[in-house]
Amino acid sequence: MQTEQKYFEDDVFKERLMINVNADKRELSSNIRAARAILNSFPDVTIIINAHSYTIGIKNPEYTVNEKLGDRKGIMSEKGVTAGFKSAKKQGCKVVVIDLDEHIWLVRPFELSKYISRRKADFEQGLIEACYVVFNGEAVCVNAKEQTRREIESIINELKP
Repeated sequence: MQTEQKYFEDDVFKERLMINVNADKRELSSNIRAARAILNSFPDVTIIINAHSYTIGIKNPEYTVNEKLGDRKGIMSEKGVTAGFKSAKKQGCKVVVIDLDEHIWLVRPFELSKYISRRKADFEQGLIEACYVVFNGEAVCVNAKEQTRREIESIINELKP
């Protein structure tokens, strides 16, 4: 039996950010913060914060970004990119949101681009279609299928204050 989905509009981005009334309350403020950073940087993007799944052992994707499942990964260091991508793929996500604002105080474009570019096969196989990097309330989008490690580094460098 499927329950009816109910949403409310975000105060800032209105219908571009819809929030399910059953979204995970523990992560809601972080999910809204990262989603707003993406929406602020990409005017053509829409995001839905999905309902939380209460099934034991199953972590459902937090976002639907432009009608594709996505999940926010609040990594502790650049090395967390690998685990974040693996987890997102298990969840059936096509979009990965690397949230540096959650635990990281300094963006290191060289290190971060190295780990994202190592996920090239995920992009080439169509498992992942987009990777947003959020830092300091801003976002960039990278794709290791279309961009070299140096190009990814250059794009991430745009996030530096």
